[in-house]
Amino acid sequence: MTNTRDIWNSRAARNAAIAIFAALALLRVVRAFTLGPNSDEAQHLHVVWAWTQGLVVYRDVFDNHTPLFHVLCAPLLAWLGERADIIAWMRLAMIPLYFGALYATWRIGRAIGSPRVGLCAALLVGSTQAFFDVSTQFRPDDLWMLFWLGATAVAVQGRPTNRRALAAGVLVGAAFATSAKTSLLVSTALLAGVAVLALDPRERGARLRALAMPLLWGVIGALVVPVVVALYFVVQGAWREALYCIFEHNLVRGLGRWQSGGARFWLFPFGYALALAVALHFRKRSEPARWRAASWVLLSAIGYLLALHSYWPLFTRQDMLPVLPLLALMPAALFTGGSGGWRSWRVLAVGAVLAVFLGSLVAQALAPSNRLRHAERDLAQILALTRPGEYVMDAKGESIFRPRPFYWVLEGVTEARMRNGSIRDDLGERLAATSTALLVDDRIPARDRAFVEANYVPVGHRLRVAGQRFGPLDAGQAVDFRIEVAGDYRFIDRNGDMAGTFDGRRVEGAVSIDAGEHRFVPDVAADVALVRASVFERGLAPSSVFAPEAQDERPASCPQPHGSPPPE
Repeated sequence: MTNTRDIWNSRAARNAAIAIFAALALLRVVRAFTLGPNSDEAQHLHVVWAWTQGLVVYRDVFDNHTPLFHVLCAPLLAWLGERADIIAWMRLAMIPLYFGALYATWRIGRAIGSPRVGLCAALLVGSTQAFFDVSTQFRPDDLWMLFWLGATAVAVQGRPTNRRALAAGVLVGAAFATSAKTSLLVSTALLAGVAVLALDPRERGARLRALAMPLLWGVIGALVVPVVVALYFVVQGAWREALYCIFEHNLVRGLGRWQSGGARFWLFPFGYALALAVALHFRKRSEPARWRAASWVLLSAIGYLLALHSYWPLFTRQDMLPVLPLLALMPAALFTGGSGGWRSWRVLAVGAVLAVFLGSLVAQALAPSNRLRHAERDLAQILALTRPGEYVMDAKGESIFRPRPFYWVLEGVTEARMRNGSIRDDLGERLAATSTALLVDDRIPARDRAFVEANYVPVGHRLRVAGQRFGPLDAGQAVDFRIEVAGDYRFIDRNGDMAGTFDGRRVEGAVSIDAGEHRFVPDVAADVALVRASVFERGLAPSSVFAPEAQDERPASCPQPHGSPPPE
């Protein structure tokens, strides 16, 4: 039988591991420019942009996430500047977080098993498609994952000391300042700690006394970053808005899985009981300190996974990022024989699994995403047709570098609140008040659909410009129309500007139009439209206004909401 230690200590094995990590680094760079965009990425980038503009998030710009990730990314976005391919470039900043998470995974595996367990777990999770792709996206969950894994790694490196507990606590607090979902992680980690104490009666009293002061220092450390963040918003006069956006806004009766209970609610108690039984089975077969550390890590991860599926209202793939590396420790221990030696069949199994995973990553990375190209094209058009400071209406911040006229982000939680009436839908009023020229036609609430179609003309993929299309008119044929979004407009036909009589006076070119009823009489027969002058002057082609495909595009609307004012 082949000696595992010889295999592990061989130069070939070390070179293979280095080669895999190098390949993963290269694939991360390639994938940043080929992975299709997620709407969350533009939303987070818009919030980062708001910080670069000196705006106070929550007060001036809506966001329902904790702020640390966005604040830390603001200098990089400011340096890169306004560009249509910003999503791909900001994804590159996620690469150090990904490798930091893999390093923390190795440290955890080394502490509770062996260096081979840690390395195998890092390789397995790092090459898993779901983990690889989600952590490629520009999102706070990448930093959240790193902070939580870092805190776990610090906690299991040795016996509990005040210093170690303080460091782990600071990382937990940073994780909470990055994502409020840390509350679920902390809850399941505390539950796992209680479970380990209950399962192992050996010197329980002494261990409890030894944990008392470290726990206190851990709590103190966990408060550091959140307190600093809270003080900032208090000083800015935005504390109430921050509390609403981070906590209250996300708690909606009947949201997602909270609409029904059923058998899913029993998944946690039954699944956790099974995990406890497995942990108890291995207690007598393991060294006590290592068993306690391993049981705490794995019960924390399993508990989080079960609670997420049983009780969390909205489940997304990014919710799994902090625990997938911890769960990977279990197959890693199986493949490497735990703290013992490698077996040849296990080496072959690890190699086969990694070959399949890496092959899948290569295939996906080399497949270019039309969706990413389309998103970049749409953003390039928006940036070309508007200037900094001009409003663009979109669902979640897809225009990134432009302010939104509507405070609320149009996503699942907001839509639920619009339906139950706890958020007032004043989208039409805001479009009119800000004289918004461009609108991205996505997730428009049903009650606002008529307003949008009456006051915005489709000019391409989901994009609308303020104006109206009158259709074919004969020379001297009057058309009466109503404008709700005041501003400078141009009457155009398929060739460009057209002359005529507007409200009794001659016009040819830009004309200021107030909200209300108006009349236009063309000089010649033509297919006539009215579009915002600034957008037309910046390169909007008349053909895009009159293109049949622009008229046929009608995205789905959100359900009909009922209104009441937002928090002041």
